[in-house]
Amino acid sequence: MYRKTISPIWLVFFLLPQLSSAEDLVSEKQSSEIFQESVEIEGDSLETLLDRKMKAKGNAILKKGNKTIKAEVIEYDQISEKLITQGNTSIDLEKISLSGTKLNYRLSDQTGKMEDVTFNIKSDKKEETIVQKGIQVTKRYYDFRGDAKAIFFEGENKTKLESSRLTTCEVDSNDWYIKSKNMEIDTKKDQVKASHASLDFKGVPIFYMPSTSFSLNKNRQSGFLSSTFGTTSKSGFEFRTPYYFNISPNMDATLTARYLGKRGPLADGEFRYLTENYSGINQLQYMNHDQSSGQDNRYFLKLNHQHQFGRGWSGSYDLQKVSDNTYFSDLATMIQVTSVVNLPQRVNLNYSGDIWKLNLLTEKYQTLTNASNSPYQRLPQVNLSGKKDYDNFILDLKSQWTLFERDDKFASTFTDAQKITGSRFTMTPAITIPLTSEYGYIKPKVSANIRSYNLNNSPDNNKDIVTPIFSLDSGVYLDRNINFLNQNYTNTLEPRLFYVYIPYKDQSVLPNFDSGLADLNMQTLFYENQYNGQDRINDANQLTASLTSKFLDKNGRERLSAIIAQRYYFEDRRVFGNDLTEAKKANSDIFMGASAKLPNSLNLDAMFQFDPTSNSLLRSTLGSRYNPEPGKMLNVSYRLIDNIIDNNQDLEVLNAAGQWPLGNRFYSIGRYNYDLKSSQTIEVLAGLEYDGGCWVARSIFDRISLPTSPNPNYAFFIQLELNGIGSIGSDANKLNNFLYRNVPGLRNVNQIPDVNRQANFN
Repeated sequence: MYRKTISPIWLVFFLLPQLSSAEDLVSEKQSSEIFQESVEIEGDSLETLLDRKMKAKGNAILKKGNKTIKAEVIEYDQISEKLITQGNTSIDLEKISLSGTKLNYRLSDQTGKMEDVTFNIKSDKKEETIVQKGIQVTKRYYDFRGDAKAIFFEGENKTKLESSRLTTCEVDSNDWYIKSKNMEIDTKKDQVKASHASLDFKGVPIFYMPSTSFSLNKNRQSGFLSSTFGTTSKSGFEFRTPYYFNISPNMDATLTARYLGKRGPLADGEFRYLTENYSGINQLQYMNHDQSSGQDNRYFLKLNHQHQFGRGWSGSYDLQKVSDNTYFSDLATMIQVTSVVNLPQRVNLNYSGDIWKLNLLTEKYQTLTNASNSPYQRLPQVNLSGKKDYDNFILDLKSQWTLFERDDKFASTFTDAQKITGSRFTMTPAITIPLTSEYGYIKPKVSANIRSYNLNNSPDNNKDIVTPIFSLDSGVYLDRNINFLNQNYTNTLEPRLFYVYIPYKDQSVLPNFDSGLADLNMQTLFYENQYNGQDRINDANQLTASLTSKFLDKNGRERLSAIIAQRYYFEDRRVFGNDLTEAKKANSDIFMGASAKLPNSLNLDAMFQFDPTSNSLLRSTLGSRYNPEPGKMLNVSYRLIDNIIDNNQDLEVLNAAGQWPLGNRFYSIGRYNYDLKSSQTIEVLAGLEYDGGCWVARSIFDRISLPTSPNPNYAFFIQLELNGIGSIGSDANKLNNFLYRNVPGLRNVNQIPDVNRQANFN
């Protein structure tokens, strides 16, 4: 093997032979700054032609900077910096490597041509771990490969391909590829542009693109996104074509043309922005004429903005409006949208300091059902709270002033009580004296609730009431070391007592703007007031007792825990009246709960509410989750609620959801939600995914009963995901959100680690 390096100083001698004196010569250091990088040529044999050309034969290699060219024969012109190769040729650039039969290339401006080419484009990174829906998932970046009749080099990082194909599939697998007569690749911008392109899948052209562009590394860029389609029983076949505007690094927009087979065309636009101090999303959907319902000018508007002003000040607004009450049930495809009954129109201004917090709020709603679901408007509401920790005590103040109004369009359906409007002022000063140690704590607290009303449409316009409150919270921490099944554990025992005294105050003449009786459960057992909101405070002379025990392994992980709690009443509760049938009971129901995290990836949870008076189980929640590895997951739960006030509100539901590999590259996805009380299916979801390696196909069927419609809605989603490019079929983001909601813990195929995916190939 012969090697020759053509250095800058050698070029100086070659180009300037007339210089003879030492002072006339350019130093090697100076020439390195003036001339370009050196060129190194290797080969089994080397020839010099006409004192300007070098020819390497046999295993020929030419190197310059980050470029390496290999061929059977390389002929290099040192003056023009042109090179010509013969035989099998390969060239390695910074991000792309190519192989062909012949190369004509100029090193100085990186221009030239290569024929009968295969190429590989290397991604900057292979994968990264992100948290999505509370789960750590792997986000992959793909290498691209392809071939072309010819490649034209048009300067640094830019190439133009003639009659080319591009894919992310492995070598010898052409399951899909993008075929184009003219394609441009810019490896500096990580961008591909193609014209007169078609997407071939399994050798069949399935999609034609007059013009398309995409990023090699998922970088944002303007252009058409993958079209999506699907079908629902309400709107029929739906087709979407989105165009993405990459306005700036912190701002973008998407304009989507939608066509619904039963209804007609619909325009959907979204504008997003994000800076260090503020961010927002604005969305507008508009349908000129609905062919199915006959309605004109149907629309949905959503304006959302958050702003950090500095020095503790922030603000936001969330404004939503639709043209008619059935907009979502008719036009939306996801249940979290179709079930909306109140659209907020809210503006906030907030201040948060070390001691004081201030919130200014105006809020109203567009109600899409009937007056019973129409909440009061808050025009405006002011919240001021403060908290200061001293050495031996804590001072706390909560206050609120609200002006309540009603939506006039429901005025004719309101009862006399619902017609009452006006302002309400509440203030609750409190002092807490905490006594804590490593073994436990005692926290006595004294407070007073002050309420003042100025009302309209009421026999008594002004009402005031003051309610004192005393509570005492205490607990003890105990632990011991035990050995169970030859494993060492720390066993804790944590008893807790919570006492509350609130004298009775007649509140029957006060309006009820926002209060409701909170559900009694393991958490609310330790609340002072059983009501939500500010209009009602229950009387109390009661003690809540609980006992918690945990088993912690040697790494501090909680393996098993259990809790039992009950409230004891020393007086009848008079404020509740008819709101609570157990107002005269001496004891509350007994609440019990347990959870276990077993070593075999099985988690079990249980919660019970037992009425000792009737010796009946009023509530039970049983849940199990089995997740031995990514892509294998099964959730089964049972929920029972026996509503002693209104039997129509009883609930008994069975829910099963999961994802499981079936072998031969198939994965199953499913959910079954069944109402045992009414013997009615609430929702059925069935899906199938196929892992093609460089592509994933999924189909999802869903049937769900809607609260805003007497008839269930049927939806069918189909999607073909091409790794590194995007998806065709149903909208990827919306479909993923839909699946995550129905099957918590699900990972789509491309979020499953390779070792687990490969185990499902056979």
